Amino acid sequence: MAPFTLYTHAGPGPNPVKVAMALEHLGLDYDCVPLEFGEGKGTVKDPEYTSRVNPNGRVPALIDHSNNNFTVFESAAILTYLAEKYDANGNLAGKTVEERATINQWLAWQVSGLGPYQGQLVWFLVFHEGAHGEKPNGSVVARYQAEVERLRAVLEKHLASAENGFVALGRLTIADFAILPWLKSSVLAGAALRPLTQYSAIEAYIKKLDALPVVQAAYKKAVPPMM
Repeated sequence: MAPFTLYTHAGPGPNPVKVAMALEHLGLDYDCVPLEFGEGKGTVKDPEYTSRVNPNGRVPALIDHSNNNFTVFESAAILTYLAEKYDANGNLAGKTVEERATINQWLAWQVSGLGPYQGQLVWFLVFHEGAHGEKPNGSVVARYQAEVERLRAVLEKHLASAENGFVALGRLTIADFAILPWLKSSVLAGAALRPLTQYSAIEAYIKKLDALPVVQAAYKKAVPPMM
């Protein structure tokens, strides 16, 4: 058994791979346990999983077997834990209070803004009708579309002048690990969002991070191929 167990989606999803990128960057060996959506054995709502690992019934969650089976869920909390415990030089999470705040503001931007709004947009576009037997309200879709584009514009402006093309402090941090998968998964919204080619700084940012071996390794291991 590897020192870490990472619970992931059995299908595509942007959150578990954030953690896989951090694990790869830190050279930490891990096993992936993919869980299905829904309820029952082997799902994110499996009572064994919710009682033992993540009471919120979501992924990712991480068990650190080398630390008395310490368990942590929510991607931002996992990223912070790994960086603070296993990144001795402090590059990933910040070396000072000011550096940590600079990184964490972009981490919070993703988990409180881009992720929820884009996630809801994709839900209404792709899954709502199948789940509820009715088409989504157009004004609801328009609300999420507008907010995702607003957030993209914020990031585009920031990245256009960001040092070395990274979102914080001119170096790779946990904020980059958090943001990249959500930018890449925006393709699930299809034509509801502007093509990323219309955001030149974001497009360059994605290409820069995608070229990193740790990112490639994380996607290969933690994200199942889309059929």
